[in-house]
This record gives sequence, C-alpha cells and structure tokens, in this order.
Amino acid sequence: MSTYNEMFKLTLKDVDLIERAIRQQISHLSLLETSTRHKEPEAVDNHKKIIELMHVLGTLHNQKIWYGQKHHTGVPLG
Repeated sequence: MSTYNEMFKLTLKDVDLIERAIRQQISHLSLLETSTRHKEPEAVDNHKKIIELMHVLGTLHNQKIWYGQKHHTGVPLG
C-alpha cells in the first residue's frame, strides 16, 4: 500500500500564494454567508467551510519557524 508524501518543498512565495488563496476563498464564502439567511443549508455549509479553511491557515501558521532579532547579549528584543 502506498503512503502519503509528508514532506513538501515549498518556497516562501508558494506558501504566501497558498495563504492568500485561502484568505480569498474565506472572504468569498463569508460574503455568500452574509447575503443568505443564516438558517439556510447553504449558509451553514459555507460556515463549516470557513471554519475548515481557518483551521488550515492555523496549521500553516503553527508550522512556520519564526525568527526574531536578538541583542548582542543573546536576549531577544521586544
């Protein structure tokens, strides 16, 4: 049985493009959600998709390695 590829080689530009595309889709779905009644099945489905996409954005954010400036003494600035 084949396995999933767990390692991807993405550039910063690739990750930025993915994040912008997800945010654009969230924006589009939220506009659709506000234009429909909140109890319609379509609005509920859109809300579930928005939550799922926000979770993906959170996962991407949590996997980033953040670097901060350090003072010459080794103490992080800020």
